[in-house]
Formats: sequence, C-alpha cells, structure tokens
Amino acid sequence: MRGTLAGAVAVVCCLAVAVGAGVGAAAHEEPDRNLIGIELHADGDASVHHVSSYDLDDDQERQVYEEFAENETARQQWRDEIAAQFRSMAENGSAASGRDMRVHNVSVETYEMDGEGYGRLEVHVTWENFAYAESDRVIVAEPFRSSYDPFDQDRRRVAMHGPEGYVRGQLDPSALRVRRNSALWNPSTSNFSRFYAEFTDPSTETPTDATAETTAAAPGEQPSGFGTAARALLVALVPVAVALLAIRRRQE
Repeated sequence: MRGTLAGAVAVVCCLAVAVGAGVGAAAHEEPDRNLIGIELHADGDASVHHVSSYDLDDDQERQVYEEFAENETARQQWRDEIAAQFRSMAENGSAASGRDMRVHNVSVETYEMDGEGYGRLEVHVTWENFAYAESDRVIVAEPFRSSYDPFDQDRRRVAMHGPEGYVRGQLDPSALRVRRNSALWNPSTSNFSRFYAEFTDPSTETPTDATAETTAAAPGEQPSGFGTAARALLVALVPVAVALLAIRRRQE
C-alpha cells in the first residue's frame, strides 16, 4: 500500500495451496502486485486489505519500503490515509445503497516475503455491511459504483473472495481471472461504474437461468444484464490469480 503504487505487469505461476478452515481455493501468488483484497463474510461484512509491494532489488523501491518499515510514524500516517479513503467510500456507499457501512479495526504492517525479494506494506480493516446479504448469497455493487475514484487513482487490482463455502455467480465487469469462489479485476481495463459481484451458498440455492437478473437485490444493486451462460463458462475456464490467501496466511 505504499504511496508510490507501481502496477507492475508480470507473468505469475499458479500455486495450488491446501488451505485450512474450509477455504477451498487455489492461491495465486503475485508478490509484485499492488491490490485491494476483499474477503467477504456471509453476514455482509468484509475483511479488506490494501496491499502495496516493493521490489527490494530496486534501490528506489527498497528505500521507500524501508522508510515505512523503520518509521512507525510513517506507517501510522499511511494507515490513517487509507482508513480515511475507505471511510469516504463507505459514506458514499451507505448513501447509495441504504446500508450503514462502517470501517473499523484498522491496522498496518510491513514485512518481507521470504524468497520473493519483495517487501509489503498492508493496511487491514473490518468493513461492516460491505455487501448486501441474504441467507443464501451476498452481492457487492457499492461502494464500487459510487466510489470508483480511490481505486482509479493508482489502478491497483481488486481481488474478491466470497464467504467460505460459497460459489461465484454473476460478475460485471468481466473478471481478469476467476476461481470457483473468487475473482480478480484489473481497473486499468475495466469500468466499475456498473459493478456487480454475486456469491451464493450452493447448499441452499436452486437452479436458475444464468441470464436472469437477480430480482431481490437491494435497490441500486441489480446486475447490469451482461451475463450469459456461455460467457460465464468461458470466464470460468481462466486460471485464478487471487492473492488473498497469501495475506491470510501472513496474518495467521
């Protein structure tokens, strides 16, 4: 999450990771990525991670990383800056969705990734009512639709993981990469103004037409009508590229 957010483009390898606590998904390690990582919960809350990566072999990036790693005041200022950005988004999202979004439990950390040559600066928050939630699904439209600017400023990628045991449903815009329960978007090539992401609990869902719009979503959080079964199948074949599980392993 550093101030200088370099959106490096790199070819990365999929790493199938055995994850505990029922999170059955393959992690895609992208140590050079700056991203927003979102872990959704069934009640609509989310753990949100603002991640900045620094190439420690690059003198300039190493210097920036060390300025944060060695200076608690700098870390706290960065934490407060990101928290203020998220809270502004939450305020906009609350107004647009009717949900009372709140950001709290803000923390910041720096660490070096073993064997990768990258340093990480991460801000973690708990975001209440991030998603519209029902008993069998969660839907995300806000705060992306009304608060795209904070993501647009540095073009960092957005990785989203559904609640444990859920499966990915309709997505708009199309994700760069997907997995059964996760998706990765590249804001440089996507328009978030009609953002829609749905994750459902397969133990309670009933078969539906993949092209049908969701009718019970909260006001302003309907899908944009983009999806077709064929398109969903095509996207589902793309390998996943989600870094959320790497963040989780670090925290654990």
